Amino acid sequence: MLSLYQRLILGFLILITLVGGLGMLVRHSFVHLSALDGQQQTADAAVGALSQVQASIAREQVLAGRLASAADRAIESQLLAEASVTDQRMTLAVPQSPSLGAVQQRHSQLIARLRSTPSDNWQHFAEDTLRPQLNEIDESISDALGTVFNSRARLMDSLDHERFLLRARLIAASSISLLAAIGISAISLLFVIMPIRRTAKTAHLIGQGDLNQRIEWRNRDDLGTIATEVNRMAIRLRDLRETESGRRQMEQQLSDAVVQSIFEPVIVTDAKGHVLKLNQASTELLGKSAGDRMALTNTPGGEKILNAVRSAVSIQRAVTGEGSGENEALLLPMRIGSAQRNYRLRTSPMRDEEGKLLGAVTVLEDVTELQDIDRFKTRFLSVASEKLRDPLQKLRLAIYALARGHAGELRPLQADILEGATKESEKLDDLMSDLIEVAELDTGRREMKIERLRPVEILDDAYHRFREQARERNIEITVSVFADLSHVNADRRALRSILDNLLTNAIRYTPVGGQILLEASEIKESIQFVVRDSGRGIEAERLPTIFGRFTESSGSGTGLGLALVRRLVETLGGQVAVESRLGQGTTFSFTLPVPAVTPTRHEVEVG
Repeated sequence: MLSLYQRLILGFLILITLVGGLGMLVRHSFVHLSALDGQQQTADAAVGALSQVQASIAREQVLAGRLASAADRAIESQLLAEASVTDQRMTLAVPQSPSLGAVQQRHSQLIARLRSTPSDNWQHFAEDTLRPQLNEIDESISDALGTVFNSRARLMDSLDHERFLLRARLIAASSISLLAAIGISAISLLFVIMPIRRTAKTAHLIGQGDLNQRIEWRNRDDLGTIATEVNRMAIRLRDLRETESGRRQMEQQLSDAVVQSIFEPVIVTDAKGHVLKLNQASTELLGKSAGDRMALTNTPGGEKILNAVRSAVSIQRAVTGEGSGENEALLLPMRIGSAQRNYRLRTSPMRDEEGKLLGAVTVLEDVTELQDIDRFKTRFLSVASEKLRDPLQKLRLAIYALARGHAGELRPLQADILEGATKESEKLDDLMSDLIEVAELDTGRREMKIERLRPVEILDDAYHRFREQARERNIEITVSVFADLSHVNADRRALRSILDNLLTNAIRYTPVGGQILLEASEIKESIQFVVRDSGRGIEAERLPTIFGRFTESSGSGTGLGLALVRRLVETLGGQVAVESRLGQGTTFSFTLPVPAVTPTRHEVEVG
């Protein structure tokens, strides 16, 4: 019995043979038709040539009659010219009608006698010799033309018959090929596609849980291998189903062991917030009574845990305590004995295989040491920056003195080295400034002097600070702000630092001849400041971490500018955002709150 592949190959070979045979038949038919058309064209050419010769002889007869009536040299010249044309046409017609050869010879001899006849004898020669001879030549041509017409008629009948036979043959061959193709398709459907469909249907039933189904295919081909393996899998699944209860019990024990073995406290709750399971670490932290939902509410930190569970269940995505801002609410301080520990909540929703929400898993991560390390790092950066500031200033002063020649004239190489040292010291000074400012914000030593500021003055001041720097690179800075825009509550120094960092980046990444827009507009109860450039843009994968510390990838800058911008904006009660696409520039925007309007009462005169 043929395998599935052998059936497919056999069907394809038969189809290829049919198509090839039909193509050869069509080609032979067209070649034969082309030959018949060639014969018809030859016959038509012969008829046309003889018709032209007969017309020329007729014009010669007319001229001969005129010459016989009155001898005239002009008529003779026309007759000789027409005779020359007739000879040429006879020469062309001879291949189609060989019998014209003798007629052409007689015509040539007659014209030669006309040329040799004296002019005073033209009239007699035209009357007695020329006209009778031309009549005989005309009759010969008429006979030849009739013969050609008869041959052409017989040829046309033969051509019509041949064309009819060719059309009938092509129609019959096409019909037979079409029927054969339909038959092959039906056979392929029966012997190839139907077994595959039966196999797919049986596999679908097995996948739905009917493990008693079997695929019937005994050939030793790929489909037979698939059928054997699917049948074997169905048998194994049936055997496993019989022990499913034991398997579930083992899985339950395994999941319990996994939860209990986790070092960090783990709390498992259902979709309504009821506690389902606690591991050993969470029991030691919260107490044995935490297994009850009401007891968890009365446990220190239990309300925060339940709020995190509700948030994860409501939004159906993970809730973590990473970062700052609103996530600080997920930091859980706990006192264990005399020690104070801080835990960060990580709550994730649980779903079954169909995606149905089952509950949530809450993990309490001990971040006490991480916070201590972070505070130590911040303190270290603050102290190191302050201690390095004075040596750095002295170093910059020494480099400045050397560069200005106060210690003697410099050679060109020495001047180049000092110029590089000057640039590197400036970068180091910028880094120290950013580190000190970030450290002041982290430690809370930075005091904000909040005052009412006008957006138009803020942007004009920033424009004048960077106007010369932009002009050196042929970059146009445009300010778009209404003079009567509402005031903002902000620290002047902090706002200056925010705009300086954003404009520095905009000028750095905007090409020569580019544009930068400074804009301010009122949105709800805040003022939105925008810095938009026409630079190269930022990669999409960098946007989520663009405001992190030391995320600079271009090799220039300190890597702290945007992190400082974010901290300053959030400290002032605003939000910062970025939009960018490669090749289309970058837009940084941040908002600052508008001062609240307090109603005032005016004294009313009495009396």
